[in-house]
Amino acid sequence: MGTRAGHNPAPGRGNRGLVAETPRRTPLPVLAGSIRRLPVNILVVVPRIVNKIGDWYPFPLGIAYISASLKQQGFPVFTLNLNSVEGTVPDLLQAAIEAHGIGLVATGGLTGQYGSIREILETAKRIRPSLITVCGGGMITSAPEHAMEALAWADYGVIGEGELICNSLCSCLAAGKDIRHVAGVVYRDGTRFRQTSGTPAPVDLAGLPFPDYEGLGFADLSQSVPNIWGLCEYNTLPIVTSRSCPHHCTFCFHPSGQKYRERSLDSVFAEIDILKTRYGVKYLSIQDELFGHNKTRVREFCRRIQPYGIQWMAQFRVTDLSPEIVRHLKDAHCIVVGLGIESADNRVLRSMRKGITIEQSEKALQLVYEAGIGIQGVLIFGDVAETRKTAARTFDWWKEHIQYELQLSMVKAYPGSAIYEHACRKGIVTDPVQYIRDACPLVNLSGMSAEDYAWILEQVGRQPLLMYRPPSDVTVQRIDYAAATMDIAGNCVSCGSPNTWHGTKLFVLEPIACQHCRRRHVAPIPNAVADRISTNFDRLLDRFGRVAIWGVNSYYYALSEKLNRNPRYRDTANIVYVDKSELRHGIDVAGHRIHSTDVLRERAVPCVVVPMTNFVAALRKPIQDEYPGVEVVLSISDLLLEDVTGLC
Repeated sequence: MGTRAGHNPAPGRGNRGLVAETPRRTPLPVLAGSIRRLPVNILVVVPRIVNKIGDWYPFPLGIAYISASLKQQGFPVFTLNLNSVEGTVPDLLQAAIEAHGIGLVATGGLTGQYGSIREILETAKRIRPSLITVCGGGMITSAPEHAMEALAWADYGVIGEGELICNSLCSCLAAGKDIRHVAGVVYRDGTRFRQTSGTPAPVDLAGLPFPDYEGLGFADLSQSVPNIWGLCEYNTLPIVTSRSCPHHCTFCFHPSGQKYRERSLDSVFAEIDILKTRYGVKYLSIQDELFGHNKTRVREFCRRIQPYGIQWMAQFRVTDLSPEIVRHLKDAHCIVVGLGIESADNRVLRSMRKGITIEQSEKALQLVYEAGIGIQGVLIFGDVAETRKTAARTFDWWKEHIQYELQLSMVKAYPGSAIYEHACRKGIVTDPVQYIRDACPLVNLSGMSAEDYAWILEQVGRQPLLMYRPPSDVTVQRIDYAAATMDIAGNCVSCGSPNTWHGTKLFVLEPIACQHCRRRHVAPIPNAVADRISTNFDRLLDRFGRVAIWGVNSYYYALSEKLNRNPRYRDTANIVYVDKSELRHGIDVAGHRIHSTDVLRERAVPCVVVPMTNFVAALRKPIQDEYPGVEVVLSISDLLLEDVTGLC
């Protein structure tokens, strides 16, 4: 469905950026080489995933590598990072397309970014129907034909690592040649999609240029605070030193293929030199799926990075850690170690193909904890082998080892993973295209009853509130309502050290870490914040009559308790909680039952508020497309304004 008049992604604003009539979706030519040639200029677009411009976001290194590779080959490339510039997506796209004479728009990302990616492709085609649109990333790689059908507006999809494929595809389009000899491309053939033959070879990492930092506005990222992985400081920047993972966990999918490859450390440190000289990096987030696979390389990395004085974090497998390796990490200023724990039940771990035991995890956790290094780990529930008994065992283990501060989550069947294939075979996922459009809602992969699954969901939602304590003697020094951040001070509950946390995000689950011992704390929800939100809910009820809350996380569990002080908010007839996943329906959140999103039609709900700020950009357009009666989609952070009705 197209964007409706008066309902573009900026709530309450008209479609000023859409000047062309909506094109009919006629079949594209069977082969690009038959009649289509690539016009002069390419626009590489990063999907908007931030709630507000200025928020921290995971820098899209994949797109940055694509942009750099296209430029290296001499293509005229312009870039638009929608996370770095104010304005609506239509306005920004139209300005860039017209200013630079764009003939091809390229974008991409993960399946969870479906709404944001589709908005770029659809908007580009509405602005100029003759534009060629190309999409890549994990979304296409994991389910090429289904993703292309869901996106609807993409002419070509790139499967796998895109640096060489994009170059070859664009070269063929520029010369008007047949694209069928370019392995790794999916294209429209009438009403169907077809993949070109052949399998692309894994990219030789030594031949790649560094990511296009400048083009994608990398400097802006250093001015925001991550508030993830226990990293709560400015100048936290990402880097990739290897690709893929040699293991085959059932819930994982590797967009870069199954072949694990490492960059040379000379190349890695040349890039770190740029990050330090040009961007003043102080905290390095190593984005490898698995950094610790090669112990010799880990030791050498630690030796070389130690003189830089840069703190850093990386992902390790529990069996890759030893007392010696942990000492190297500590001496080299590693402040957070990511570990794949997943479950405390060995039967579930075997089902996940983890190749580890909970006993091995306990040894690794103890090593890291006693070294004073922060731990980033997750326990995920809902595997194929999960039962209420195995889940209860993991919850009990988690409580007994609360010092490790592991997070709780539900497993999701993302396309490309083994559990997704299981869900399709068993008829749990019956419509793969709609599943992508619905942002991959939770599905019950196990044989558990709906009641038992709902019990696990409630525990995952409520238990994290028990994990972290707020700092002692905490004071809120400043609240920036426009940026949805606050500065707070307090003492660590573990080591007693005083801390000041600047730019702490409101509405996020991630805790704040002590700058001395790395113990994590929950940031308080200031009464002033809850009161302003409550007042704005009153205004929304006055304006619209009914308001829906779409999706609830652990943070909103706690906020709901404060909002319930307002009698109008407690009125479940006019404040309704909704979720796409049937498995969440009926769960109680502070007296509110979660309903199907069908309620939006049944009760004619005109206003939706999304509490999970990192999903708003991807959800806004799909919500308004699927539910025409919804007049406005707001982020919970919009309710920090003096009067939210100004957005309506």
